[in-house]
This record gives sequence, structure tokens and C-alpha cells, in this order.
Amino acid sequence: MACTLPLALLVLHGFLSLSADSCNYYLKPEADLTIQLNYNELSSKEITWKHNGEVIFKRKNGKYSALTGLNILDDGSLQLKGLVSANEGTYKAEVFDSEGKSIKDQSFRLCMKEKVSKPSVKFTCSDKDVTFTCILTNTEGVTFKWRKNGKPLNGGEKTTLIIGLKELKEPDTFTCSAVNEVSNETSDIIKPTCKAVSKSIDRHLLFGFDFLTMVCILAGGGGLVLLLIIITLVCCCLSRRKSQMRFEEERELRLAPLTKTQHPYHSEGQTKHPSQPEGQKQRQRPPGGAPPGSTGPRPTARASNQAEPQHRAQARGRPPQTPMDDDEEQPPPLPQPRKKGPHPPRH
Repeated sequence: MACTLPLALLVLHGFLSLSADSCNYYLKPEADLTIQLNYNELSSKEITWKHNGEVIFKRKNGKYSALTGLNILDDGSLQLKGLVSANEGTYKAEVFDSEGKSIKDQSFRLCMKEKVSKPSVKFTCSDKDVTFTCILTNTEGVTFKWRKNGKPLNGGEKTTLIIGLKELKEPDTFTCSAVNEVSNETSDIIKPTCKAVSKSIDRHLLFGFDFLTMVCILAGGGGLVLLLIIITLVCCCLSRRKSQMRFEEERELRLAPLTKTQHPYHSEGQTKHPSQPEGQKQRQRPPGGAPPGSTGPRPTARASNQAEPQHRAQARGRPPQTPMDDDEEQPPPLPQPRKKGPHPPRH
């Protein structure tokens, strides 16, 4: 029983000390603050504000006195502007009735905090792990938070962070944030470049297979498809070209009879009429002259046979036979019996 009382007093003292150290407001220098009282019946009452036990504002019977930079709202709230480190401490508000009896008593604790600076991160490599260190000039009252690839790490609230090489991948990034009650600053993104990290990279998968392997397979398949398309186009072009050439050949074969029929009439040097060869005109009379009573040479069987095919060729539109040359021998004219009567005049 004798030991229980001192122990209870020690616990109570620690609780009171913890309550005294806790702050209701955390502010950085040059900030503004309004300490809320929210008491709306102050017209006939007296109110007093104290800072660390010293009266800084007092209003009684409509009259008040206050330090420079202080202001009181209608509900009794206290306004502070341009705070400095000297404004840190305990603020206490007391409200009294017209008889001087205390009807409200409330305390507030204000703590001033400097804004944290921007931290930096460095890392050291070992055979098994990588150690990250968050560097900050003033670490008092600062909490550290680590992030991996933008996601917070559980339990990462110290200045150092240790990650095993097996847990690291090449694209992993890390950041460190320094946080206190008035500010929050984050370091630049850092990426570990340990040689062992590259060996522990987990290859990405594509459709359940290795990424690089699938890329090679897809590239090869795409090239094969492209080759097949090119071959198909070439075959189509060749087939179309052959069809066009076959059409041209058939067209030429169809037009060949017409071109052969018209060719002899348009050939050069064919100026003599086939039915009247020049040699026959020159040789109508023999060189020695015909007898006075002869009527001309008789047509032979050969001449009559030649004339008939020529007339038929002309009637059918076919080219006539080639006339006989002048040097070819003509049969002598057959003698005709003389007729009595006057001879026709010679021209």
C-alpha cells in the first residue's frame, strides 16, 4: 500500500506533464491565428485573456485594455496577427459575471514550429540490400515518410530505409518526405543504380510469356504476313498482265484476215492493173505485122484460164495474181481466114 501511492503520484505527474506539453495550435512564424472562445453573452460580463499568466486583454463595463496586435471578437475569441516565437505559450480566457464570479475558464496552448527544409536522399549498396538515408538539417519534431513508386511504405518513418536486393526492380523509384505540424517537404525522386539490382529484375510478361520473346514472335509473324501480302500482289499483277497479253494476241488474230485483205491494194509499186498487163498491150501486134485481114490474136486457153481467177479474185476482194513479166514469151497468133470486103482504115 505504501508503494502504490508514490506510483500513482508519478503516473499523475507524467499525465499532467504530457497534457502541458501538448499544443492546441501549431503555427509557423508570421502566421495569423484566432483562438475560438464562442461565448455569446458578454454584453454585461467581464472577460480577461492571459498569456503565460500575464493579462494581455481585459474588458469590464464596456471598457477594455489590450496589447498591440490583439483584437477581441463579439463572442470573446482572441485574434493574433504576425506571430513570432515570443507568442508561443499558454493562453487562458476567464469570464466573470456582474458580481465577479467566474462562470467560464478555458486554456489554450500555442506552439511555434519552423518550416521544414527540403530533404535529400542518398543510397549505399551492399551485397544483400540497399540503404536509403533521408538527409535534413533540423530533424527535431520531424516525421519521415518513405514512398516507393509513389506509394507509401508501411513502417517507413525513420531517417533510413533498408530494401533487399531481391525486392528491388530496375524501374523502382523512392522519395522521402519530412513532415511536421506546420509544413511538409518531399525530396527529389531517386533511383538506385546498384549493379546487383539489374540482376534481380523481373522481366515483364506479355500474354503470359516473356516480353522480349513475345515481341520477337509478333515481329516475325508481322513480317511473314507482309511477305505473303507482297507475294499475293505480285501474283495478281502477273496474272493480270498475262490476261491482257492473251487478249491482245486474240485481237491480233481476229484482225489478221482483214489486214491481209487490204494489204495488196495499199502496197507500194502495185500501180498496174492486173487484168491488163503492160506486156500484153505491147505485144498485141507482132513485130512483123499481121496480115491485112487478121482481126488480132486469139486468146489461148492459158490466157482464158488466167483471166477467170483474176475476175473471181476481184469479185471476192482478194488480191489478184501477179501479172506476167514482159519477157515471158507469148504464143504466136493463129492465122485467120481472109474476109472479102473493104479494109477498115488504120489509125
